Amino acid sequence: MAQNNLARNIAEEPKTYVSSPEQTPDEVATKQVHVATKLQISPFEKLLIVSGSVILTVLMLLVVSSKIALSNAQHQLQHVDTQIVNVRNDNTNLNQQIGELQSSSRLEKVAKQGNMSLKNANIRNVTK
Repeated sequence: MAQNNLARNIAEEPKTYVSSPEQTPDEVATKQVHVATKLQISPFEKLLIVSGSVILTVLMLLVVSSKIALSNAQHQLQHVDTQIVNVRNDNTNLNQQIGELQSSSRLEKVAKQGNMSLKNANIRNVTK
């Protein structure tokens, strides 16, 4: 509780005591109590405040630019992923077409149109 009263005393204006008729003006001036005085900021403290503010501003800008770069990288990654999916779909479609074109029924049909015949002795299976 004593600390609360101390805070109130500091916030108050300087007090002057009532002088008695026997006191001189010099004695009255020495009895004035100045509780709260404003401290001056030294040049070093000003330099610290300014440099701290500059560093803080630079760090904030760095964070914002990093977020923008991250967002752009994610956008590019999404674009590349979309291209990969499209190429895989194209490859699947082309593999399906290759399977259809290599089917034995189709090959026999093309052979009949070209007046060719199929001899099992001439067939070889080649794998990679």
